[in-house]
Amino acid sequence: MPANATCIKMHLRSSSGTLALIRRVIVACVQHLGLTSTTLEGVKLATTEACTNIIKHAYKFDETKSFDMELKSSCNVFVIELLYSDPGFEPCNIPIRNLKEVREGGYGVFLMQNIMDYVNYVTDTKTGEVRLQMVKILNSEKCSGGSSENRTNIK
Repeated sequence: MPANATCIKMHLRSSSGTLALIRRVIVACVQHLGLTSTTLEGVKLATTEACTNIIKHAYKFDETKSFDMELKSSCNVFVIELLYSDPGFEPCNIPIRNLKEVREGGYGVFLMQNIMDYVNYVTDTKTGEVRLQMVKILNSEKCSGGSSENRTNIK
């Protein structure tokens, strides 16, 4: 990320009430970037789906548990990182949705992968820690200055 990137770190309670706060923070974090409403709504949806999965599947609605979220934004990239504990989680076991099957639920990861440009889970089998990183590449034409090399660096 460029040195002038916006970075927000939050420690969040595992509660569905937290989701509205997360959406408001995302809007505040990227408001200066002039994103289209479609891009902004997509990023909010993908992040909400990821956090809902943590609350529902990893923590089973246990409000005593918490997770960390880090948002990083610049004129060319928006990165969301979620850090939580889920000892039994294996990303390779996430079912692939058959879109010809109509049923409620189970579309969260599908939506995240289709909205964001990059979605990656990293798990630590020893500690049960999971790091989810989602990246949305933004319109690099809005950037001023810097080289194109800096515009693609998402570290």
